[in-house]
Amino acid sequence: MLQCLRRLPNSLQLGVTMARIMGAYKRDREPWIVGYSGGKDSTAVVKLLFQTLLRVRGDRKPVTIIYCDTGVEIPLASSLARRALRGLEREAKVFDLPIRTRILSPPVYERFFVKVIGRGYPPPTDKFRWCTDRLRIDPVSRFLEAEQMESATVVLGVRESESATRQLTLIQNRTDDRFWNKQRGALNRRLFMPILDYSIQDVWQVNLLIDRPRSLRAKEVANLYADAAAECPTVRDIKGAPCGKARFGCWTCTVAKHGVTLRNLISHGEHRLEPLLRYRLWLEKERNDPRNRWPTRRNGAPGFGPMTLEWRRVALHKLLKSQEQSGLNLISAEEVSEIHKEWKADDKK
Repeated sequence: MLQCLRRLPNSLQLGVTMARIMGAYKRDREPWIVGYSGGKDSTAVVKLLFQTLLRVRGDRKPVTIIYCDTGVEIPLASSLARRALRGLEREAKVFDLPIRTRILSPPVYERFFVKVIGRGYPPPTDKFRWCTDRLRIDPVSRFLEAEQMESATVVLGVRESESATRQLTLIQNRTDDRFWNKQRGALNRRLFMPILDYSIQDVWQVNLLIDRPRSLRAKEVANLYADAAAECPTVRDIKGAPCGKARFGCWTCTVAKHGVTLRNLISHGEHRLEPLLRYRLWLEKERNDPRNRWPTRRNGAPGFGPMTLEWRRVALHKLLKSQEQSGLNLISAEEVSEIHKEWKADDKK
């Protein structure tokens, strides 16, 4: 279980946050899309929103809570999030709240392994982070188009204290109100960030002390973070590092270095993740070897091009071996078929 919190934010802060959510919710008729990952921050936002909606009188506009399944989420976190969403929709119906849940996925041709192993995209770096748009942002855009939502408010569990990179992004897209941001490349969407000023301790206070929705099992989330961060003893020095600093997301992520989250989960007994860690470290190493790249780009311009077909074949073989060793579903038959289509097209060149 998560260690004792360093401090317990008082009910005044929670009241201020819920008033902020209430004001934003009632200011217009624009539908709300809430980003949910199953992590501590998005869990806190959904809990606060649920509690706020319980207090709304009169007409209530629809709220859609979305989970973007990239296909390469850390399996434990993905399983927890999916279970939470199934229960959340049922719980919302009990209280007659206008909440629905949706799981979004990129089309097969945009999925991570089809891009890397099929098309030959190099695994992402901090300078070429091609994956975020394709795996997380574009599915939301397609959902809004399918639902014929001309505009929407996207609610996110973003915090200023999260990282220096996060702060820079917030500054680049800020508006006159610090809790609202513009969304890059989407003029018809505004980002609302109700816990922007929260610390990690504030987030855990919301998650562990707010009862409903009970489908979002905060203790399970806390235990997962404790295992992933290799920290959070039962009793902790008040001057120690904050709890729950682990980051969940794609297990294949080669932007975050060294696969720390996977390593820590393995050290806490999740040994089936060992093949995933080996594969992820192999991707990071192989990405930087120029022998694995075409000598020119696809358009013929000078410079490193896609990963070679030889490398891609080895990458698929190793991935299927990792899938067999772990017993986890890492790639679908549909993705494998799409990969072979990409190879066939490149074989003709």
